[in-house]
Amino acid sequence: MNVSVHFNNPSATFRRIFDNQTMTYAHTRLHALCSPYVPMDTGMLDQTVDITNEYVRYKVPYAHKVWDGEGLNFSRDKHPLATAHWDAAMKVAKGQQLADEITEYLKRR
Repeated sequence: MNVSVHFNNPSATFRRIFDNQTMTYAHTRLHALCSPYVPMDTGMLDQTVDITNEYVRYKVPYAHKVWDGEGLNFSRDKHPLATAHWDAAMKVAKGQQLADEITEYLKRR
């Protein structure tokens, strides 16, 4: 995953990259790109999230158990790519897309 940044004013650039608006955008895109890898039965796991400038939090009580894959065999009927550690699977498959989307977002700001 590659992101290129040209620094004219390093402190201003840093603030712009890591400001609340940019980080919220990055986490929103992270959630969207992870969605196909999140195991799905009713959809509550993937749909019940908090997205902030600091994190994406899956709020259902069983989220961590599913993310760890503790003794679970995921049904892939609704999400054929479902897996534990869905963030890692997304990074391999679409990490560069995420980096590109964030880079384009920063260019528009």
